[in-house]
Amino acid sequence: MLDRPQYTAQDALDLVLEGSPQILEGKTSSIPGYSAALTRLTKRTVKGLITTDLSTIPMTMEFIDHFFEQLNKDSPPQSKKEIDTRRDWQSRLRTICRRLEGIPVVQKTPAWDSFLDHIRDVGEKRGYSEEALIPVTSTFRAVAVEAGIEPHEVTRDWLMGAMKGATKKRRDSLKRGIKVLDDLWTDLPEQQRPPEPFGPIKIISEKRRSLPLPPRVKTELETYLADRIAGNTAPGFTRAVSVKKGIDPRQSTNIYRQAVGWLYDSLCVVGELDPDADIGLNDLANLEWLSKVAFEALSEIEADAGTTRTFPWKPIEPETIYNRTGSLITIFESTVPDFHLSHIEIFDANKRRTVKKNPEGLRKILCGHCSDEMTDEHRAFCRALVTNEEKQHLFLNMHMICWEQAQSSWKTYAQQTQHEKNQTINLCVLAAMLALVVNIPFRARTVCEMVLEGSQSDLSLPKDAKKIAFHVAPARMKTRERFDADVNDDKLSKPRKILDWFIAGPRKELLRNPKLLPEANRRPERLFCGIGEARYNRILGAWTEEVGMLMTTHMFRHALASFLINCCGVPVADAARMLGNSIAVAERRYVFLDVIKRRSNTLKMVADHRQHLADLHHPGRRRKK
Repeated sequence: MLDRPQYTAQDALDLVLEGSPQILEGKTSSIPGYSAALTRLTKRTVKGLITTDLSTIPMTMEFIDHFFEQLNKDSPPQSKKEIDTRRDWQSRLRTICRRLEGIPVVQKTPAWDSFLDHIRDVGEKRGYSEEALIPVTSTFRAVAVEAGIEPHEVTRDWLMGAMKGATKKRRDSLKRGIKVLDDLWTDLPEQQRPPEPFGPIKIISEKRRSLPLPPRVKTELETYLADRIAGNTAPGFTRAVSVKKGIDPRQSTNIYRQAVGWLYDSLCVVGELDPDADIGLNDLANLEWLSKVAFEALSEIEADAGTTRTFPWKPIEPETIYNRTGSLITIFESTVPDFHLSHIEIFDANKRRTVKKNPEGLRKILCGHCSDEMTDEHRAFCRALVTNEEKQHLFLNMHMICWEQAQSSWKTYAQQTQHEKNQTINLCVLAAMLALVVNIPFRARTVCEMVLEGSQSDLSLPKDAKKIAFHVAPARMKTRERFDADVNDDKLSKPRKILDWFIAGPRKELLRNPKLLPEANRRPERLFCGIGEARYNRILGAWTEEVGMLMTTHMFRHALASFLINCCGVPVADAARMLGNSIAVAERRYVFLDVIKRRSNTLKMVADHRQHLADLHHPGRRRKK
């Protein structure tokens, strides 16, 4: 049966129930999970797909991914538990597909295969079971191979970094693996084993550990929340009358407690408050403090790797910053009578100027920073772009213009001062980045984290070909499937030539000179060596302002997406897939010309009707007697 080129879900189920080693790899304990994953396919109805008969379901990666994409579209998961359940279900089916097609489920290297053979031999002599060795033979190998690390390169520092970014389940497995490796270390081949035993490794959580709230703040907050649940009432003739309905008692009020705790902890860190001060909730209602904390939290998200952080905890997501700030504004507007009248000056990065705002204005500015939706500023910019051919020409040739300037500056690099060298390298980096984003609307983080070297590179430069081949990992594109595409050089655009030039010269200098990029930030496997979003954004903003079309990195993405859909005639579905958005989101954000045409046609109909009425009865014509 395994000689056949294609398998159905029924074929896979038969092999699972037979205990086929080709699928189970000797793990008969997987039979119930795999059989349940296959039979469950028949219990879900998906639009456009026949799933009632296992013998008609092709067991291919493409079908499984399409099935779950359509399932999530037709019937979105309603809870985190359901999301996790579907993810595990999809993972099992993908594993079955890989084993049917003969594709290794876990990536391997010859060095790891050889090392794990020694692990099993030594472990068997020491009385370890195969299951007890799984943290090394499976988890360690998966994490290391993914990072391009061979067994003799596994150091304590690397392992601590890998554990910090891992899930709790994987982190616990790595801890068990450390104990096994340390126990077997003396009996393993010297040329293959890690340089030294790891010893106990303790990973300190990067989550915020809240300080105890001052007693008055805690009491007043709980009183406010109790009032929110009860609602507002007024005395009536015979009973109290509800004026404003309270929130559902079953609705969680933790977001308000989280928001107050976050603000208080942040103000203590930046020195605005003394942790021992006796203060009340009203003392926290300072719009300037709230603005300072919110924007400092945003800047930490965008900071380059290795940059010293203000807050000693892991940066929170932009949406969380927006939600917490909104919750605090809601609390303060209810508890402080004049809070809504407060005004402060805020620098609006979207408008590139300082503006005077009240609490609601602060909320709107943060929405522009935290939401993935287009701001009014971005929308106006994109509309102007798709109706102005001169701007389109400048936009699509930015990488060539920047490269010309970078080449000119690079020629005199050796004679430049350190400050001039920094400016030249920044210009060279920007030219290479623009060579990518002028063709594909990547996010800033996707570009900065793009891997050039290693077993799982995000792009490759084929020999004797004037093209760039992209194979970007789903996690970097925020999509469910890998992004594959080719970008070719032509007479007007030379992305491959720009990248070749950058890699041959400026990139080597960037890795060589610590004055250009601190060693702590250096990531040689990445295309841009560890340069982060914040630096990229600063360089792009300064240079695009010089050439007359000021843009941020995300505005660049919005602009290219608008151009593709409105000017190049790219189907919205194709553009949405490239952007990592749904079709509905892409239509709402980027379809401008159709809207403009419809509005123009509407106005023309009004003008035609006005002319029709004038022809029938001219308003200035006197009535004949």
